[in-house]
Amino acid sequence: MKNIVLYVDNAIKGAVAVSIFLIMAIICFQVFFRFVLNNAQPWPEEASRFLMIWSLFIGGAYAFLEKDHASITFLSKRFPPKLSAFIEILNNVLIILFLAAIIYGGLQQMIRLGGHTTGALGISRAIPYAAIPVSGMIYVLFAIRLILKILSGRSS
Repeated sequence: MKNIVLYVDNAIKGAVAVSIFLIMAIICFQVFFRFVLNNAQPWPEEASRFLMIWSLFIGGAYAFLEKDHASITFLSKRFPPKLSAFIEILNNVLIILFLAAIIYGGLQQMIRLGGHTTGALGISRAIPYAAIPVSGMIYVLFAIRLILKILSGRSS
């Protein structure tokens, strides 16, 4: 199980790193074509935007797992450890419920826009919108991991 978790964590970090590299490469390509060859291409802006959307959503999920998101811990640090753990579990359950709505809404958007294509790349508009439910599901899995970590007594 630990190998699977490690593999997923590394795959997410790798995907975000590769997408950031691709964004930079595509933007350099566009700058070269626009200013050196005086021949602006229509697709690089759209491709880099979609890659940024995906990397931000997936990277945000990983930041959530690592507890790198902004949070208010002033009160929870003042409570006894068991009450603090309960509040953290409750917080993650509420996050999961919120994410269920986000996943549902994202899937609805994908269905609505699935038949339409993007202007420059000509791909389905559902592809960039898929970042919402996909990252939402990753957030849910990470929230469950955090809950299990708290229940096992390994809370940080």
